[in-house]
Amino acid sequence: MHDLPDYADQFLNMICNVLRDYRDKCHSAYRDIVQHGSDEKRIISAMWAKDEDISRFLRSLPSWRSLQPRQGKELDRTICSEEEIRALNSKEAVILISNLSGDESLIPQQEIITDITQMRTVANVHESLEWFADRLEQFAASLTPQNNLNPVQEELPTEMPPISEKTLQSLKSLVQDFKDLAEICLLLLHLEVRVHCFYYLLPVAKQSNYAGPIDDLDPDSNVLKLNKDLSSMEEIMTQSLQPKKFKYIFESLGYLVASILISSVQFLKKINENGIKKMCRNILAIQQNLTNITLTRESDMDRARHFYELLYINPDDILNSIAEKGPHSP
Repeated sequence: MHDLPDYADQFLNMICNVLRDYRDKCHSAYRDIVQHGSDEKRIISAMWAKDEDISRFLRSLPSWRSLQPRQGKELDRTICSEEEIRALNSKEAVILISNLSGDESLIPQQEIITDITQMRTVANVHESLEWFADRLEQFAASLTPQNNLNPVQEELPTEMPPISEKTLQSLKSLVQDFKDLAEICLLLLHLEVRVHCFYYLLPVAKQSNYAGPIDDLDPDSNVLKLNKDLSSMEEIMTQSLQPKKFKYIFESLGYLVASILISSVQFLKKINENGIKKMCRNILAIQQNLTNITLTRESDMDRARHFYELLYINPDDILNSIAEKGPHSP
C-alpha cells in the first residue's frame, strides 16, 4: 500500500475479502461447538449469550464493564458498594433460576458442553479474536478516508495512502464482527459454568433421598461430579484466559450455587436430621472447592448452610427468634 498508493484501495478490498473468509470460518468453528447436528438445537449457554435481554443484563454488570478498557477506568473511580454488587448477583441468580429450575425437569446432557476441551477452544477463540480485533482497529485508525482530506493535506506525504470511505467502513464493520464474536465467546463461558452448576445440583434435591435412617457421611454423588467438573474447567481456563477473564468467569459463582440450593428445597419430598447433615456436607464440599478456585472464602455459601440449619428448628422457635432478633433472610 505504501509502494503502490494508487492501488491502496484495491489492496484494502482484498484484505477485507480475506478477513470475511476468516470471520466466516470463526463463526463456523463456534457453531460446531454450540450446535448439534442439523436440527439446530443449541446448548443453553449459547442461546442465552445471543438472547438480547440476558446479554444486555450481563453486559450491564460491573464485572463485565470492568473488563472494558475505557469503562474499567471509570469503574475504578465509582466502585460499587458490597450491597449493590450483592443485589446485582441476586438479580442474575433469579434470572437463571427462573429459567432453569422452575419445574421437576432436569437439564438434558446434550444442552451443555460436556467436552471440556471445547471450552478451551472457545476461550482460545475469545482471546485470539479480541487481540486480532484490537490490532485491526489500530490499523483502521491509521487510515484516512479520501473525502476527509483537504487540499493542503492532499499535498502532504502521509504515513498511509488515503482510502475510499466505503472500503474503510467495510474494514471497521469487520472489526466490529470480530469484537462481537469475541464477546459472545466470553459470555458463553460465563453462562456455561453456571449452567453446569444447575445440571449437577438440580438432581441433588429432585432425585436424592434426604430422609434416610442412616447418617451418610459422604456428599451427594452429583456434588462430587460438580466439584470435579469445576476443577477441570478451572484448569483449562487458567491456561487459556487472562487472569481478569478467569475472575469474571468464576466470580459470584458461590452466590449462585447457594441460591440454587436454597431454591431447591421446594423439590425435597421429605428431609430429616440425617438429610440436613448431608445437605450441609454438600454445601461445605462445594464451598471448599470454590475457595480453592477463587482463592476467597466464598462466604456466600454460608447463606445456604444457615438456611438448611433452620430446618433443625421448629416453626415456633423460628418465630420467637425473629421477634427477639429481627428478621434475617438467608
